Amino acid sequence: MKILNNCVMIDGLTEEAIPDSYVVIEGDTIVAVGQGHYSSLKGETIDCQGSYVLPGLIDTHVHLIWNGSSHPQSVISGADPEMVTLHAYRHALQTLALGITSVRDLASPFKTVLQVRNAINQKLLAGPTIVASGPSISMTGGHIHYIGVEADGADEVRKAARTLLKQGADVIKVMATGGIYTNGEEPGSVQMTLEELKAAREEAAKKNKKTAAHAQGLQGIVNCLEAGIETIEHGIYADKDALGRMKEQGTFLVPTMIVFRNLASDSGIPPWAHKKVQHVLEPHRSMLEQAVSMKVKIATGTDCGSPATPPKFYFDELLIMQEAGMTPMEVIHASTQVAAACIDLHDRGTIEAGKKADLLIVKENPLQNLNVLRGDKQVVKDGEWVSGKLVLL
Repeated sequence: MKILNNCVMIDGLTEEAIPDSYVVIEGDTIVAVGQGHYSSLKGETIDCQGSYVLPGLIDTHVHLIWNGSSHPQSVISGADPEMVTLHAYRHALQTLALGITSVRDLASPFKTVLQVRNAINQKLLAGPTIVASGPSISMTGGHIHYIGVEADGADEVRKAARTLLKQGADVIKVMATGGIYTNGEEPGSVQMTLEELKAAREEAAKKNKKTAAHAQGLQGIVNCLEAGIETIEHGIYADKDALGRMKEQGTFLVPTMIVFRNLASDSGIPPWAHKKVQHVLEPHRSMLEQAVSMKVKIATGTDCGSPATPPKFYFDELLIMQEAGMTPMEVIHASTQVAAACIDLHDRGTIEAGKKADLLIVKENPLQNLNVLRGDKQVVKDGEWVSGKLVLL
C-alpha cells in the first residue's frame, strides 16, 4: 500500500482543485481518496508537500509506428513487421515518460501495435495503456492506405471490419475523407461512402466497439454523423450544423490541432503537403473555437508520431485548446476524464476509489499554467513510479 498525503488533488471530476487531500493506492488500484491526513500501520506514506496530483494524461489519437520526423513513413517503409513493432514500442516508452499514461493508436500495419498492446497488458513490458485499431480501413488508394487495408463497397468494408475485430482491434478506424499527407487528394474530398461507413460502424457495434473516422471535409463529417460514428478525428471543415449534431448525438471531437500547425512550419515536408496545410489552418482554428463555445465533447488528441509531431508536442495541443476558449480545468478534463470516456477506458481518467492508479505529481499548479505539465513530474502507472526508469537514446 502507498499513501499520498498532503497533496492538492485535481481529480478529473470536480471543477476545483481539492487541497489537503490523500490518495491511497493498493497494487495497481486507487482504494481511497479524501481530505485530511490518512494514516495506516501498513504501507508506505509519501508526503507530497503540497504538490498537485492529477490523473495520468491520455492522448486519444497517436501513431506509434511513426517517430514524428518530417518523413516518418520513410523510416519504416520496407521494414519487417517485427522491426516496425520495435519502433512502436520505443515510441510508446517515450510517451509514458512524458506522463501520457494511455493512448489510442489509430492506424498501424499488420499486428504491430496490437502486439505491443498485448505485451504491455500481459506485463511482459512496461508501457502506457494502449487502445488500438490495428490497420485503418480506406478505399483503394485512399488516405494513408499504406498502413491500412483497402476495401471498396459495403460488403468489402464489412469483411475488413470483421477481420480486424477478429484480430483483436479495440476500435475500427475509417478514412472518410482525404487528408494532407497523402499525395493527389484533398482534405475536403469524400472517400468512403455513407454505405461503407455504416457497414464499418455496424460491425464495430456488434462487438461493443466504437468507430473512429478520419474526417476533415464537411460532407465526409456529415456522412460519419449519419452513420452514427462515435468519434470524429480532425473535423477541420465542420460547420455550426455539424457541430450541433455532434453535440446532440454525443459524438466526440478529437481536433489534433498541433499536427497541422507543425506541418505548416516544417520546411522538411513535401511542397504538395505544405501547400495543402496552409489552406486548413484558419478553418480548423475557427472550427475548434466554435466547438468549444457550443460545448461539443472534445477529447485531447494530437496525431503524435505523424510528420513533424513527436510525442513532446502533446503539451502544445493543451495550450492550443486553451487558446480556443477552454479553461485550464476543461483542458485537463479533456485530457483525462473525457478522453477516457472517448476511448472506453472506464477504469482510468479520474482519481477515485476503484480506478487504476495512473497519476501525475507536479509541484506547481497546472490550473495557473498548463506548461507545468510539460516540466518535471513524477509519473505513476498502475501504481508504480516510472519516472527516471525509462532511459531512451
